[in-house]
Amino acid sequence: MYEQELPSSLDDFPNYNLKQSAESEKVVVDDDQKKKAAYQFMQSLEKNLRTKISSPQQRVQTLAVSLELYDTVFNKIYCNTLYKETLFPLAESLEEAFNDEFDSITKLLFNESCYRHAFQSVQQQFNLQTSIESWQNYQLLFAALQQKQNIDLPLPPSWIWDILDEYVYQFYVSSRWRKLLKNEEITQLKNIQDYWNLEEMLKTLEGFYAQRNSSVQNTFQYLAFYSYLATAKLHVMSGNFNAAYTMLSQIQHSELIIYSKSGGAYQSLFSYTGFCFLLNKEYKKANLTLTLIVNYFNKYKQLYTKSYQYDSLIKQHEKILALLAITSLFYPEIEDNIITLLKESRNKLFEKYEKMLKYDQQIIGEVLLQSCPKIINTIKNLKEFQSEQELNPNEIVIEMKDKLLKEVQEAKKINDVEQVLRLYNQITFQHFNKLLPEKYVSLYIERNNAALNDNAFESSVLSKFWQKSKLLEIEIKSDIIHVKEVQVNQRDFINQLAYMNTNLEKSILELSRNL
Repeated sequence: MYEQELPSSLDDFPNYNLKQSAESEKVVVDDDQKKKAAYQFMQSLEKNLRTKISSPQQRVQTLAVSLELYDTVFNKIYCNTLYKETLFPLAESLEEAFNDEFDSITKLLFNESCYRHAFQSVQQQFNLQTSIESWQNYQLLFAALQQKQNIDLPLPPSWIWDILDEYVYQFYVSSRWRKLLKNEEITQLKNIQDYWNLEEMLKTLEGFYAQRNSSVQNTFQYLAFYSYLATAKLHVMSGNFNAAYTMLSQIQHSELIIYSKSGGAYQSLFSYTGFCFLLNKEYKKANLTLTLIVNYFNKYKQLYTKSYQYDSLIKQHEKILALLAITSLFYPEIEDNIITLLKESRNKLFEKYEKMLKYDQQIIGEVLLQSCPKIINTIKNLKEFQSEQELNPNEIVIEMKDKLLKEVQEAKKINDVEQVLRLYNQITFQHFNKLLPEKYVSLYIERNNAALNDNAFESSVLSKFWQKSKLLEIEIKSDIIHVKEVQVNQRDFINQLAYMNTNLEKSILELSRNL
């Protein structure tokens, strides 16, 4: 375990700033009442968005109201009860039904949540019209947010991240289904000339993240920083792994507190960075990066239980845990508490992990596809989209999987070096070559002695947690491979004794209860 942990503020966790809403006690039975509830939500949202913030304390209070409206009223109550299996009425239909008018930003935010509910919960099959309408709503919403950058809208960070994360997700869905579009739907898109595409999305997000300023914390700055992370996700999704790696490596430790204000953003930052390290064959860095976020979320997960996002965060936590299990095949240094989490996981990850340790290619491939980020042949631009109907959407992720499975075979041979050398204090290369090719000794040393680069993420974030490898240390003198004595770190030894003592006390207490 590490002496430090990732930065965060207790005040940002949902269990500290979410209150139980009186809305949960309302019983709504017919369509008119459901529509009225949606209308009243819009009224409350607009009232809060129009609040003129005159002090830091008022900003905190206004953000708390927005968070309750968004997280509890809309997502936890309305989405899970009133509109669990039906679409929300869009803002324009509510205006007409109740003879009212709302501000454009209120309508765009409300409609974004409505389309998100449609994509994630209601529509079991892809609906082109919904996809088109949602894309157009996003374009209008982001244009409106750009215009209001000097107005500190009371939108909580978790809502801002959800908007951007959903923006990326709906692009994935639209790219995935393009091969199955019917001829009349393709003709419809050609006539519209406005649809999901990577070029336009990257341009839109860059318009936000180019204005990042970590010394200022307001709604627009959260939008700017989260757009930066969303762009890295887009690059990974599209198979532009080097571009994502470059972006993520520029994130500073001082910026982590901004990302920590959304549990989903924090998980994404570390899981995508760890994945990029893995693809870049920087296995120790991948292992450490994923371990940090797994330990962080495991420690604080109970502080998310009041949020509608809790189940989603738990699922993402398990995906990252599975990806860490994959990474440990390449760098087999894994903490005891990670083994415990694998055993306690919902998806029986430990059973799969035991098979992966035997280098079962099928299981490794399955776990990799289940745990890695979403990757697909995305729609690059509208011109290419019209001639790309025969592309296999899954081509990139299949190539990635096949590449990593080949690297696992190489990793096995590097790991075998340690198995051989545990039998000998020293061995000649001549003797070693009868067991394994000697090149794997150099690869073993190189892997274990990996050093940090001078980019922002490694020098300011990983450097705070970087430790000497606990794997077998070897040196080469003349033609002989020597195994060095393992130096026991005094602090590690004390921590291990404390851990054993705690477990012993628990066992004694349990035994005394059963007597």
